[in-house]
Amino acid sequence: MNKEDIWLASVPVPVRAKAESHANDVFAQLPAGQELANWNTYSLVQAPVSIGALPDGTKGLVFKDSDKFDYAKAERVIPEAKKVVAEFSVVPAQNDKGLLQIEFQDGKGTPAVQLTFDAEGNFRHKAGSRFKNITKYQAGQQYDVRVALDADSRSFTVAVNGKPTGTYIFFAPVASFERIMFRTGEARHFPTPDTPADQEYDLPKAGDSDPLAVFYLKSLKTSAPESTPGPAATGPSGL
Repeated sequence: MNKEDIWLASVPVPVRAKAESHANDVFAQLPAGQELANWNTYSLVQAPVSIGALPDGTKGLVFKDSDKFDYAKAERVIPEAKKVVAEFSVVPAQNDKGLLQIEFQDGKGTPAVQLTFDAEGNFRHKAGSRFKNITKYQAGQQYDVRVALDADSRSFTVAVNGKPTGTYIFFAPVASFERIMFRTGEARHFPTPDTPADQEYDLPKAGDSDPLAVFYLKSLKTSAPESTPGPAATGPSGL
């Protein structure tokens, strides 16, 4: 064998390309061993994602990340729709390091909306090439987030712990939504087709690890919306 890593995949058959029903995943209520039957996960030695114990003693999806160059990821496919309501509950174990990004994507994985628990204690959304704050977050507290998306108006609303925060505009348009993704790092866009084939340098401190960051996902539910968000972009500005 050569110096490259070996990757293992476990793929249930028959392979399902489409979701037949909306997500209703409250992990503490799902049968043991069946919690991730409808999820795709990307799990590493230094960035594992798995079902585990939450601080309150229940079980949930646990993201851990100390990998300097990679991330943990979990993705849920949902029925294709132009209008979707997604509700999820996250408990960040810290608010001074680490990253958890939540993306709402089309069937090809193109994101239109990105929400982030960042390393400075901000819960924010991607607004074009910049980010704007939605609210601050604290370590160890549960955040129940409700997002209502409308692909036709290219807008979405966010409520945190029952409190509406505003209406916002997609940072990129999509025709519909089919995936919700949770990731503990920035999306990778390198290498590109124009990247030289020969690399004559090593990444600095490639053997080091970052401080461990942990995020807990208690549940994810999706549904058709009762109403749609308006086209106007409002809400607090930030970073």
